[in-house]
Amino acid sequence: MTATADLQKRQQSPLTLTSDLSSEAVRDISAGLNGLLADVFALYLKTKNFHWHMSGPHFRDYHLLLDEHGDQLFAMTDDIAERVRKIGGTTIRSTC
Repeated sequence: MTATADLQKRQQSPLTLTSDLSSEAVRDISAGLNGLLADVFALYLKTKNFHWHMSGPHFRDYHLLLDEHGDQLFAMTDDIAERVRKIGGTTIRSTC
């Protein structure tokens, strides 16, 4: 088997996970976590928007604070998405 064919075969194979959760539970938990994921990502974008457009006498303090908050929110998105995948669900694929 060629390397390309092997890669295509692995890409098409399902993610196999062991879990005590029923398929309904995976669906419901994934839906809730995906809603949270979308909200956290939207909050991240809004936080970065304020960070990019900050002005005024306290610019530096607020700029740094919003940057730190943005970093924390972005880090949360990965943890939430990985939790969805860990239980066997699928994550959101688009923000549109």
